[in-house]
Amino acid sequence: MALSPSTNQDTAFGEDAVARRRALLIARRADPGHRRAAERYWTQHQKKIEAAGYMFRPRYHADRQFSGTRWNLPHSWFEDWQRRKIIPAPRIVDATRMADGKQVILKRLPDEDSSPDEVDITMLFSSEQYMQRPKNHCIPVIETKRFEELSETVLVLPRMRPYDNPRFRTFGEVVAFAKQIIEGIELMHELHIAHRDCTGQNIVLDPSGMYPNSFHPIKMNRSKGFYWFAKSFTRTQRPPRYYLIDFGLSRYYDPADGVPLDEAVRGGDKSVPEFRDYLDGVHHNPFPTDIYYIGNMLREDFVQKYYGFEWLEPLVADMCQEDPSMRPPIGVVASRFAEVSGALTSWKLRSRLVGRKDSFILGPFRWIRHVYRTTGYIITSTPAVPMPRDEPDLKS
Repeated sequence: MALSPSTNQDTAFGEDAVARRRALLIARRADPGHRRAAERYWTQHQKKIEAAGYMFRPRYHADRQFSGTRWNLPHSWFEDWQRRKIIPAPRIVDATRMADGKQVILKRLPDEDSSPDEVDITMLFSSEQYMQRPKNHCIPVIETKRFEELSETVLVLPRMRPYDNPRFRTFGEVVAFAKQIIEGIELMHELHIAHRDCTGQNIVLDPSGMYPNSFHPIKMNRSKGFYWFAKSFTRTQRPPRYYLIDFGLSRYYDPADGVPLDEAVRGGDKSVPEFRDYLDGVHHNPFPTDIYYIGNMLREDFVQKYYGFEWLEPLVADMCQEDPSMRPPIGVVASRFAEVSGALTSWKLRSRLVGRKDSFILGPFRWIRHVYRTTGYIITSTPAVPMPRDEPDLKS
């Protein structure tokens, strides 16, 4: 059947779309950095944040004239054009503490849509009672700021990096990472707290040792000032401490109430077997779900991504069983992981990780660099499993 010719209504609709597009382009020219709504929120409240002692980088200054606009140069050349590729909500922003130049992250928790337990659980693990416990791998809070006029609380957190940035280089580095995260979940479960979203996106590393002069919050391979490469060390040279973050879905369950049952809340990992029909109204025990999250993260980010993790496959398979009641509790996971990782030889722990999708062309060059680096580690007796020695004082 032939298509009918365009009507006046169709033309009007097309003109409408063009007009909207033109208005958007005009708005973008007026705001060259094209701040998203998530960014504009922080720009609007810049003065309040400064009064509380924290300074934004130039991009978030309300009166900022963006660099390079007069000469029509590439945006990537300038620091104040750098923004996060994905900002799901206006919740976080990078900042600098004005008193001492410490780089931090601010996370706002509006009263109307924040988890009632998030602040309490976050602050619990930042208390003196738990802060010095070796198994505590929950991100510490530097301080909290309450803004009554905005009806929200702002958490001030140390600036971190994604746990897998930069990439892992050896099996020993992976063992150190997995051991710490299992410990962190073990402590939470000992205190009857389920994280309920302990996926890879909610795990970070403390970069203070690996990046002694810090780094840019968006272009993380760049220096703090953006225009130079950041000075860095490997995980083996400067062992990082790993942390769990984002306790918005976390809950405390009173052991006196028996086996905890709660409604299904889907976190970042949508593959949880018991949540496939999450609208069915059936309640589930959240603690085995935590086990699945950690197991599936290890499976997808290491076992399936690199060669040589056959030794970890049986444990991961048990952690990811379809039936939640068949998954081992976190204490058993910790002991089994200690057993299988403890059986690895020093040669294996120092071996280079080879990705299943790595370039064959770059492989020989990476191998030569790895041999050179590893020889230095052996000569200097650097441990094959790089565990952090002391608890860093991230709150100061």
